[in-house]
Amino acid sequence: MFDELSLNILDIGMNSLAAGARRIEVSVVESARHNWLVIRVRDDGRGMDAATLKRILSRNASTKTTRKKSVGLGLALLRQTAEMCGGRFQIRSAPGQGTSVTASMRYAHVDRPPLGDLVATIHALAANPAVDVRLRYRSDEGTFHFSSQEGKHHEPRRTQTPEGKSAAAGCAA
Repeated sequence: MFDELSLNILDIGMNSLAAGARRIEVSVVESARHNWLVIRVRDDGRGMDAATLKRILSRNASTKTTRKKSVGLGLALLRQTAEMCGGRFQIRSAPGQGTSVTASMRYAHVDRPPLGDLVATIHALAANPAVDVRLRYRSDEGTFHFSSQEGKHHEPRRTQTPEGKSAAAGCAA
């Protein structure tokens, strides 16, 4: 298990980049009021067939060929974390269609890792200017949307944010 969920997001995003993705969409819904945390990462990369999906969800399997030894624990550990915290894990993929990974868990569960530094994670994934990394973050306080392709001087959109509160501040929490 990673110490922070943002590291799971980074791991999935790096896999997306390795699969040739040109668009990565990260969605985080964090609600203490409803006791729920949902993380979804979607990409338009190469995708995987059913046999590959089954293999990578087992421990010590990886699609990466650049390593001497296969590690491949990222998705299996995220699945374990989600299920251990009263939630669910789902992955959908098809060759040529991309991949979607969704993990949900109880927000207040004692074993739920913190979200961590989501801003640094998105920044790391958006380092390649040819890739559009999008973030949708929603909390009890409001929503925040970001796209790395909207320009370097673009101010991210904030919507439905009550006066005096910043939804973006929740991203760094």
